[in-house]
Amino acid sequence: MTQPITKHVYFAREHENAPNTKYVFSGEIAIGLNKEVLLSSPLGSCVAVIAFEKEKKIGGMAHVMLPGNAPDIHTQNKNLYADNAINFLIKSLKQKGARLKNIKVCMVGGANVLKKKDDLISKKLIDSIIKILTEKQIPIMASAVGGFERRIAIFNLYKKEVFYTEGDADKTFLHKFD
Repeated sequence: MTQPITKHVYFAREHENAPNTKYVFSGEIAIGLNKEVLLSSPLGSCVAVIAFEKEKKIGGMAHVMLPGNAPDIHTQNKNLYADNAINFLIKSLKQKGARLKNIKVCMVGGANVLKKKDDLISKKLIDSIIKILTEKQIPIMASAVGGFERRIAIFNLYKKEVFYTEGDADKTFLHKFD
């Protein structure tokens, strides 16, 4: 007997065959142009940092897993860490002509999906990202973070709109970049 497919999987499948969809998994950063959709893999305690630069009309998504900066000995994927991932996201946008002063972000994820009372990784990750963005003077326009349900982040660059799913619910509008 097959298990029913949840609504968020249906939404992801809508984009499976779309040639302009980029999937963003843990530790990955994707840059998108005008007619692309950036779609995160499911976010538990991870956070998707979604950035947009209005003049060049380019955006990106970083799928961040851990707070702070990667240890020097960690060479596998430094972009799992907030500081490294955000710096690489910004650097990648700048290489495409973005100006730091025009970049704005949204955040999705950071849930305590295991519902452990002593599990603070999601809170530490959210706080770390907020601190980094504040230091860089990059405004956070909207966020859907915390709680106990997994999420998926969807960034439609053509419409400049960010959506997310939470648990098995349908997608929810989060923000339109102007």
